[in-house]
Amino acid sequence: MKILLVVAMPNEMKPIKEWIKSANLRASLDIDFLCCGMWNYEAISSLEHYLTEKNEPTFILNIWMCGYWNPNNEKKTEPIQVSNVINIHTEKEQIIPPFLQITSMWTCFSWETLTYERPQFKKEIWTINDEMYFDMESRWIELVASKYKSPRLYLKVPFDFVWLETEWCIRERAITDIPILLQALPYHDYLEKILSRINNQNV
Repeated sequence: MKILLVVAMPNEMKPIKEWIKSANLRASLDIDFLCCGMWNYEAISSLEHYLTEKNEPTFILNIWMCGYWNPNNEKKTEPIQVSNVINIHTEKEQIIPPFLQITSMWTCFSWETLTYERPQFKKEIWTINDEMYFDMESRWIELVASKYKSPRLYLKVPFDFVWLETEWCIRERAITDIPILLQALPYHDYLEKILSRINNQNV
């Protein structure tokens, strides 16, 4: 089964490609790379085009930055795995079929545009969640992946404390800090577990 590594932007893809090259894994991995952009229609169309054109079993590994929030303004750096996605506008939920757990699992709240102010929910979720994670793309990637019944795994790297740091991080830190954060991920461990799961079980 082919692995498709999906990220939003080229500066997120570069450090991952460099790690795979330095580890001499490119020849032994059946892997493709896809930058699908940050916006809903771009993400949907690029992933759907790839899956339609290739027409083969594909495991989707999605690695992206994400925003986070907690009541104590505590800095977060450890990667999380997305277990379910909630549309922040409609509050509809998508459950991601369990493929493999490789780190702590969390709900990801997904919105359609960059948001610099705290949104209002029909239900006051802030009172029941001590820690929350946010992005713009999980909902759209999951929409396409579920349609094609592709096994998938979503990993998110906390980047900005939402609403307090978002605008500054995107403007000042995106180019310099994202590659540093992504270079620190334990890719060898991730790929070893994913390949073992693919090779030893039907997915």
